[in-house]
Amino acid sequence: MGAFRDIVRSRLGPRGRINDFGIGFRASRPAAGFPPYDLVATFREQGSQPTISSYRYDFDNGAFLLACAAQDGRTTLAIEGRKVALDVPWQVAPQLLTSSVEFDWITERFPEAGPIAEFIAELSNGKSRSRRQADWRIFGVPQTSSANLVPLAPLRAKPARAYNPVTERATPEGAHIPMFMMRLHHSEQRSWTRLRDSLVDFGRDSGLFSDIKIRRHGKQISDPFQIEVKVQSSSSHNLTDVGYGVSQSLPILVDLLSAEETVGGHQYSPERGPLTFMLQQPEVHLHPRGQAALASLFAGFLARARKRRRHHRVLIETHSDYIIDRFRILVRDGRIRADDMAILYFEPLGNSVKLHDIRVDSDGNLVNTPAGYRDFFLRETDRLLGFA
Repeated sequence: MGAFRDIVRSRLGPRGRINDFGIGFRASRPAAGFPPYDLVATFREQGSQPTISSYRYDFDNGAFLLACAAQDGRTTLAIEGRKVALDVPWQVAPQLLTSSVEFDWITERFPEAGPIAEFIAELSNGKSRSRRQADWRIFGVPQTSSANLVPLAPLRAKPARAYNPVTERATPEGAHIPMFMMRLHHSEQRSWTRLRDSLVDFGRDSGLFSDIKIRRHGKQISDPFQIEVKVQSSSSHNLTDVGYGVSQSLPILVDLLSAEETVGGHQYSPERGPLTFMLQQPEVHLHPRGQAALASLFAGFLARARKRRRHHRVLIETHSDYIIDRFRILVRDGRIRADDMAILYFEPLGNSVKLHDIRVDSDGNLVNTPAGYRDFFLRETDRLLGFA
């Protein structure tokens, strides 16, 4: 998002100076008997970058827990009427808050933290493993290993008429995708067949293509190769000679459809935790039918993951009504659950932006939409019909 001063804005313009901002969420059903709480992480400027300076937990029973960076770089823990400085660098404090820690160990190393340890034990309503033990992971901020993030940029790598295998290092632009496809084709035929069949299913559903294949110019894995695509019933063409939407959607399709085959060049393991796909404008260069088909692909991927008890996530930044409307249709048809999706609408208001959490009911209707949502499209429709 840029440097700290690129992110924060003051309504007073240059005369106003904002020194911190917070991002948080509500945990409505915590584990281990803890009451619901709100967690807010506060960011301050360090150098030019935003850096987390505190975590504050406000529980529904009125209690709070604050973990923050002290001026000397150590970690401070605070509850009502009690504040202690731990000899723990703030940089590793999140690890302390996300690990299973015995209270005896805490109070042995930090005797002054005894009241805070007891406070946490009381919060669990006696449901912790004992009065002297508890699982501190309940206080952890959501942390996703970078190995489990699959970012995709809004503009993907340009297609090439021929590829020379170089590296398969994953990039948000998807430059690694042709090499990944060729390696499966060369060395892992079973995986390639599964991927190719899934790609063809999407190609036909979206109307983009009816077949895709790898044409290798040699027997070695290091030899050049081409990607060829068949559009409808015509003969196959080089990837550079078909619609640009095919090559721009290919990184998204391959990353998603091969997610449980490989992640970052390594075999996926459920122990690594859920994957989070972060997609910026996946609809770029796709016609409306292709955009809607992409939403169905996302929904199908998540539904299959749910059956395998794998809680993968897809975070989409989009301007596409076709993607959103297809998700709504899938909810209405019972293909996905209404609480499996949410729409975050960013509304610009002068020098600030207001965030709206729009939900979908079981019939696919939008709930809690702000007054300005889709206002432009409504005005355009009125003008087209001659009402304005």
